[in-house]
Parts: sequence; C-alpha cells; structure tokens
Amino acid sequence: MDTQLLICLVICVMIVAGYIWGKYSMGTVGCVGAILFMLTGCIKAGDFLGNLSNSNVIMIASMFVISEGFKRTQAVGLIAATVQRISKGSMWKVMLGFTLASILAATFTGSAVAAFCIVAPIVTETCVELKISPGKVLFSVGLTCIGACGIVPVGGSLSMLAEVNGYIAANEYAEYSLVVTDLFKGRGASLLALLLYSTFVGYRLAPGEENSSAGSAVDLSKRNVKYEPLTKGKEQIAVGVFCMVSLVLVFLTQINGFLGGVGAPTLASWQVAFIGAVVLVLAGILSSKEACGSIPIDMCLMVAGSLCMGTALANTGAGDLIGNAIASVATTFDNPYLIGGVFYLIPFLLTQVMQNRTVMAVFMPIAILACKSMGVSCMGPCLLVMAACCTAFMTPMATPTVPLVMEMGGYSLTSNLKQSILPAIILSIVNVLWVMSVYPL
Repeated sequence: MDTQLLICLVICVMIVAGYIWGKYSMGTVGCVGAILFMLTGCIKAGDFLGNLSNSNVIMIASMFVISEGFKRTQAVGLIAATVQRISKGSMWKVMLGFTLASILAATFTGSAVAAFCIVAPIVTETCVELKISPGKVLFSVGLTCIGACGIVPVGGSLSMLAEVNGYIAANEYAEYSLVVTDLFKGRGASLLALLLYSTFVGYRLAPGEENSSAGSAVDLSKRNVKYEPLTKGKEQIAVGVFCMVSLVLVFLTQINGFLGGVGAPTLASWQVAFIGAVVLVLAGILSSKEACGSIPIDMCLMVAGSLCMGTALANTGAGDLIGNAIASVATTFDNPYLIGGVFYLIPFLLTQVMQNRTVMAVFMPIAILACKSMGVSCMGPCLLVMAACCTAFMTPMATPTVPLVMEMGGYSLTSNLKQSILPAIILSIVNVLWVMSVYPL
C-alpha cells in the first residue's frame, strides 16, 4: 500500500475517533484533521482554503442568518397554528406534512443542503410552537432531504441523469443509456420507503430531548428568546426574503435556463442565500452583530474539515484502490443481487467519508466497465451506484447536510449513528432488491 495512502487512512481513523470521543468540538476536530492532512502532504493549503470557502459552507451560514430573521416574524406562529389545526394533535400527521415538504424541496432544488435549509427553519420553529422537541423530527427531515434527491425527474435530477449517461457514453457502452423515466422507475421504491419511515418510524427512534453535549446552537432556550416585535414593514421584508430565497432555490434550474437564454450570468444557490442574508441586515431586521452571531462557526469549520478529509482520500487514490478491488470481486459472483449489493453497499459506505460526486466519479466507470466485461446490462448497477452516492446520512463527513442536521437537532455523533442504522438497512435492501429486479443483468 502506498505510504501516503496509509498516512491518510490513519489520520481519517484519528478524526473519526475524535468525533466519537467528544472531548473537543467537531469544528476543532475537523480543523486538526485538516492541519494533519496539510502537514503530511495529503492535501495542499489551497485545498483547505477552497473547502473553507466551499459553496455549501457559505450557503449554510447565509441560511442561518435568513432563518434568524424569519423566526422573529409572526409567520412561524401562523404556520404552527395551521399545522396544529390540520394534524389535530396527531404526530404522524405532523410528520407527514414535514416529510412531504422535504420531498418537494429536495425534488425541485436537486440539493439536499438547499432543501434542508428551506424546510428546517419552518420545522424547528413549528416544533417550538407545538411544544415538540425539534430533535424528535429533524433527523427524519434531513434524511428525507438527502434521500429524495435525484428520484423524481425534474429540476436538478435531470443533470444527474445526464452525468450518468455521460459516464456510460465515455466508456463506450451507450446501448444501455438511461432515459428520464428510469430515475423514478429505478428509485421510486426507495422514495416510498423513505416516506413511510420518516412519517411513521423515524421520530419514534429519535432522542426524547436534544443532546446538550452536542452543543446545538439552536437549542430550545435560545429559540424561545422573545424579541421586540418587528414593524409591519420589516415583518413583510423578513417574510418576503425567506419566501423569495426559498422560491428561487426551488426554481433555480428554470431561472438559470431563462437567464442563460438572454446572455446573463447564471446564479448559484449560495449566491441566492448570501444576497438574502445581506438584505436582512441592510433592512435592519438583524444587526450585523446579530447576523454574525446566528452563524454556527464551529459547524462551518467542521464541514470544511470533513470536505478536506474527502479531498485527501481522493488525492491519495483510496477510492480507486477500493473500486478496483470491488470490481474484481463483483465479476466473480453469479448471483445478480450479490453483484448489485456490492455496487451499492461499498459506495454507500465510502460516501460516508468522501464527497458523493467524487465517489460517483470513481465507481460509475468501474461499474460500467465491470458490466461490459461480463457482457451484461449496466443500467441496474449504475442506478445503484447513483442511489448509494445520493444517500449519505450516517456521519458528519457524508454530506454538509448531516452536520447541519446534527447542529439544529442537537445530536451527537453516536446519536446520529444510532438513528441511521435502521434506515440504512431498509434503504439498502429496498434499493438492491427493487433495482436488480426491475433492471436485471
């Protein structure tokens, strides 16, 4: 094994151990890991700076500012009253509403981070009004935002379809290219499983109260602080900014398509959120001190550190090494479900510590070439690799959405892992059995 790769793996184990130990904050552990990666040459200084200013980090920080402004309005109370009236005290009805909202947000934005940033402020403040611990529901909401991406063929899902077909064409196996309906046909069963789990099961397994040791920046005591009522004008601006940012994020693909047609520059999700946050400060809804105070710096550093971990694993060739080993094992199996299981489970586990796009870039060509060498269809394995890479929710290194969920829900790493085991098993079984039955080799 290459020395640099061995060093990288040792540092990764140390980081995970640091998260589990819990003596230091996750942001501190993430920064220490980034420093070790830089000192050992696993990443360059530019990699760390790039991850620190990653678009997801900026977007998360901006959405916390927007959320802070929104929760000072009367709109949250109205939403909570409406939810309470419709649900009539039924927890599963409340969860059904949250879950459906999460699926819609994930479907139209095509981004788990964007979807959670839209839904979470409403969910948390509604929970406070309904006297429900946000920690009971936020894991299920985050799980849905992550797992629902790339299934219904609209918005951002279409770009993922084009990406997969690009891998197939690049590896000269285009006779098995996917069509638009294959996204839902192949992964619709997992969406149904996700809906049922989040609505009826997830909140039952969540901690009764937020875990104070997780250092949540949005615990109940802070959320219950009473602010001076906003003037009518500021109230309208705060609600308008939240609604406008949410709508633009949902229809960003269509907006960019229109802007591109007239030669204007396209917008990114983080730009939309950042502009909204600045408008709140300019309008006087939040002072600059209040805006900065609403940003969970420790969590942002933790996200940057986790991105560095994924960069280090990619730079040292860990993904390629594992991928090639998997391909050699998969081609020895005669059972198509075992082959599908290999191409789902290993990327699923690796995506917990590496960026999903990196894992997809490694495993998609490997799955295609393995199928090509066996003379079988690559459609099932490709859908499974895509499903695995889009369903990372077990660790804070998996996707920037997870530390956001942990921060707002007050979950420790142990608590998050405990809640992840059952949905991971369910989604793995559903994905492999369904996809390999609908798309046989």
